[in-house]
Amino acid sequence: MREMREGIWTKIRLVQAPKSRTRRPERFRMRQTIHEGRKDYPCDKCEKKFGQKSHLLLHKKTTHEGRKDYPCDKCEKKFGQKSHLLLHQKTTHEGHKDYVCDKCQRKFGHKVSLLYHQKVVHEGRRDFSCDKCEQRFGHKSNLRYHQRTVHQGRKDFACDKCENKFGQKGFLLIHQNAVHEGTKENACDKCEKKFAQKSHLRFHKKMIHEGRRDHACDMCEKKFGTKSDLLKHQKTKHEGRKDYACDQCDKKYGERIGVLLLNRMKCCIMLTTILRAFLAFKLLMQTLA
Repeated sequence: MREMREGIWTKIRLVQAPKSRTRRPERFRMRQTIHEGRKDYPCDKCEKKFGQKSHLLLHKKTTHEGRKDYPCDKCEKKFGQKSHLLLHQKTTHEGHKDYVCDKCQRKFGHKVSLLYHQKVVHEGRRDFSCDKCEQRFGHKSNLRYHQRTVHQGRKDFACDKCENKFGQKGFLLIHQNAVHEGTKENACDKCEKKFAQKSHLRFHKKMIHEGRRDHACDMCEKKFGTKSDLLKHQKTKHEGRKDYACDQCDKKYGERIGVLLLNRMKCCIMLTTILRAFLAFKLLMQTLA
């Protein structure tokens, strides 16, 4: 009996020994990636780095090769990872959003999305700052998008039906659905309005039907529906900043829309010239009469 037990334990050790030897380097690499923050696998097509080779290969396949091998059988969407497909089906088609924000009651399908929402929206954290301007962002991907589109001027996704270009493929698809195909799948249940983006529907409901203005200015009594509008108000009204200059005259504006309207009207110099010519012509006609 004793010899039998010893034989069994010897077999167990022989079976387990190779597994522990093969798992040890894997555990070591995992420790380097998570605790030491090492990312030894850089992408040769962009600036991203990864802690594991499998993550690098997945990034190349989905981002640079554009492969999306997991289509949804309930809509036209495709995904590069099976986990993303399953999350999409669970949250979009099955309506499972199990993570509720305790400050605004908004629901999320993933805990990471809830934590990101609370950090950026309610805590106002912007941990990623641009080294070329004063802009700060709550997520690193938003910072990269800002640098790529604003400072590098890159808009790699062109619409094949008009001249518009976009910095992200998602924005291109939204543009094509809303503008060219007229698709507005997000309908308001309190009025007849429809929206191309779910975020626009949420904003519409909050502002129009609920009348919410959650972002109050601490320098005056004004309230705003979005934090970006509050920051724009404080920057232009209380700080007096005018960061947008007309490229044809010395005028400056606090908002980009001022410059756009000015350029659309062919600049204030041209308007002044036309107005002066019209007044001179009117005075001449009065003199001749």
